[in-house]
Amino acid sequence: MKPVIVFDMNETLLDMSALDATFGRIFGHPQPSELRKRWFEQVLQLFLTATVIGRYRPFDKLTQEALGMLARQQGREASAEDRKALEAALGKIPAYPDARPGLERLKAAGFVVATLTNSTEKAAERLLEQAGLRPLFDRVLSADEVKRYKPAPEAYAYAAKELEVKPREVLLVAAHAWDIAGALAAGCRAAFIERPGKVMNPEGPQPELSARDVQDLAEQLVAKHG
Repeated sequence: MKPVIVFDMNETLLDMSALDATFGRIFGHPQPSELRKRWFEQVLQLFLTATVIGRYRPFDKLTQEALGMLARQQGREASAEDRKALEAALGKIPAYPDARPGLERLKAAGFVVATLTNSTEKAAERLLEQAGLRPLFDRVLSADEVKRYKPAPEAYAYAAKELEVKPREVLLVAAHAWDIAGALAAGCRAAFIERPGKVMNPEGPQPELSARDVQDLAEQLVAKHG
């Protein structure tokens, strides 16, 4: 039986390096990619903390909080213009070149394809539309609906319930070891996308599949499930 394929979005399908130019303009830094990575790591810390302590705040608010913290690390405050620039850039993140052909291959092979993101559903819909990917998804799901960010088990359970399948019938696809670990702990299956700089913890839970990109994953899944 084919699993339902559930994709993470940020850094898995969408290329966050597109934000580098915005961070370069905001901070005038010679290595904006390093600032962008530090910002996203801060976003991760904020949503993990929000989940652990039980004080949920929407993802778009956390992205702005992280910008404010990054600015303070640089010895300044984030201005209203800085915040508007980041908000605008976050709405225009492109897909990786392999995302669309890989998704098309999965759809042609009869797989049900969905997303599960920590972004809000509204933001996810908008991002997928502008990236040209929305028609390839059967459902767009967000952890915002249960106010528990991935890797909390409630997020994955929500996805399985909405897709009307058991957790073991869900194959979560992500470029983050923490997302893979969360999915496996919730009883789902998992596949890892080897985006630049992303690795699995060799001592942690391991996915059943690992792929160079979405096209490679699609070929593996079609070969395995027909």
